[in-house]
Amino acid sequence: MAITPEILIPRLGDILVEQKKITVDQLQQALEYQKQCRLKGKSPLIGEIIVELGMLGQDTLNQSITQQILVLQTNLHNANETLENKVKERTAELEIAYKKLSELTQLKANFISNISHELRTPLTHINGYVDLLLSEVPPTLSLEQRNSLEVIKRASTRLEQLIDNLILFSTSETNKLTIIKEPVDPTLIIEDAYERNLAAAEKKSIILSKSISITSTSLFTDRSKITWVLSQLIENAIKFTNPGGKVMIGLKENLDNFYFEVKDTGIGFDPNQFDEIFELFHQLDGSSTRAQGGTGLGLALVKNILKAHGSNITVQSKPGKGSTFSFILAKI
Repeated sequence: MAITPEILIPRLGDILVEQKKITVDQLQQALEYQKQCRLKGKSPLIGEIIVELGMLGQDTLNQSITQQILVLQTNLHNANETLENKVKERTAELEIAYKKLSELTQLKANFISNISHELRTPLTHINGYVDLLLSEVPPTLSLEQRNSLEVIKRASTRLEQLIDNLILFSTSETNKLTIIKEPVDPTLIIEDAYERNLAAAEKKSIILSKSISITSTSLFTDRSKITWVLSQLIENAIKFTNPGGKVMIGLKENLDNFYFEVKDTGIGFDPNQFDEIFELFHQLDGSSTRAQGGTGLGLALVKNILKAHGSNITVQSKPGKGSTFSFILAKI
C-alpha cells in the first residue's frame, strides 16, 4: 500500500459526509466497492475509491484531507497545552503536599525528641534513688522491699532504653543521624554485643554463641551504633527463640567486606512478611495478647543506621525454622 496523507485520517468517509462533499448513499456505495476489492485480495483506501468512482476529484479530496490534518494538529496542540497545564497544577499541588509532609515529619520528630528528653530527667532521678537504696550499707531494707526495688530498676531500665530508641529514631527520621566513623577491630563489636546479651540468654536458657573467622581488623565504622545494631538483632533473636534454643553470632570476611550475622533457632516468620518487620511501630503479632513485648522501633532503626553506613539488612526465615539477619560493612 502506498503511503498517502489519507493514512493519517481515520474514518475519512464520515468526514467527507460531514463536509457535504459526498452523500451517505455514495459512501455506502464506496464501502461496498471496497469490500468487493478486499475479497479479490486488494486493499484500496476509501479516498482512492471515491476518486476512482468519480464522486470527487483528487484535488478536492486532497483539500479535505489537508483540512482534517490541520484540525487534528490543532486538537493535538490544544490537548498538549491542556496536559501541560494539568501537569503544572499537579506538580504545584505535590510540592505543597510535600512541604506540608516535611513540616509534619519535622514536627513529629521534634515532639518525640522533646518528650523523650523530658521523660529522661525524672527517670534519672528514679534510677538514682533506686540505686541509692539498693546500695545502702548496712542494708536496712527487707528482702521483699529489695525485690520490689529490683522490679522498679528493671522497669526503669526498659523505659530508659525506649527513650534512647525514640531519640535515635527522631534523629534518623530527620536525616540528622550522626555517624562518627573510626578505625575499629570488628571482633570488639562482636564481643561487646555478646556480653550485653549473655545474661538475657542465660536467663531464658538459650545458648548464645559466637563464631569469628577473620584475619583482618581494618574496619572503619561508627562502633557504638553498629554495636547497637548487632545487639538489637541478638536481643530480637533471644526474644523470639524458645527456651533451650540457640542464637549464633557470626563474623566472616572476604577481600573487601566483613559479614555480620545473627542466626537463631526461633519461631521464624513467613517470607511474605519480610518487609513488614522493618515498618516503624509495627509487629507481626499486633494483637493485645501477643507473647512478646516491644514498640516496633528496633528493626526500623537498624535499617536506618545501616543505610547511613551504606549497607542493608538481609533476612532469611521460615515459620518454625528460625531466622538469620545479616549485613555487610566494607573494609578500610
